Amino acid sequence: MFHKRGFVFLELACALLFALSAGTADAGKGVKCVSTSGDHSKNGTDGSKCDANIISSGKAKADASGSSTADATVDSGGTADSIASGGSTADAAADNNGTSKAKAESGSTVNTNANGENSTATATATHGSTATSGTSLNAGKAISTAEHGSTATAESHELCDAHATAKHGASASATCSTFNGFAIASATHGGEATASDTAAPICTPNGGTAKVRSSAGNCP
Repeated sequence: MFHKRGFVFLELACALLFALSAGTADAGKGVKCVSTSGDHSKNGTDGSKCDANIISSGKAKADASGSSTADATVDSGGTADSIASGGSTADAAADNNGTSKAKAESGSTVNTNANGENSTATATATHGSTATSGTSLNAGKAISTAEHGSTATAESHELCDAHATAKHGASASATCSTFNGFAIASATHGGEATASDTAAPICTPNGGTAKVRSSAGNCP
């Protein structure tokens, strides 16, 4: 009786191991693309796609998993790095020695574009959010973060800093266009915040929070 029970247990253990292995295989794998010259693209067994494209010079990296799409493109010098997971889309572009980083998770969309020597565009979005960051002149910095169904946008059009952070169904926008100017916007739980270094700040809490700090003024 002892030997029979032991054999049955062994059969069950083997069946469980097989089931777990099959589940892992069915999940598929993501893909990674890296390029320092030309266009490199891949399709993953999990439905993901990546594309790393160097038009003239630079370095591009794209990492996609969980039925996501990641694109990284560099025109004339610079670095672009995109990461997408959990049914998301991430697109990073760089030119003129800019640095662009895009990260999207859990059904989110992210776009970054860094154009200018030593400029940086960084954006991160999670849980069904959208984040966008862009620079258009040397040494500019744009950073956006969006979480839990929010939208954040940051734009730098000079040697200036723009930061936007939105959480829990909020919206934040920050734009700077004056030398050494700054614009910082943050909002939570349905709030709306708009920051600019050339215009009056706008803060609409909508029952949540909204805050702006900029070289043109603050609110609340």
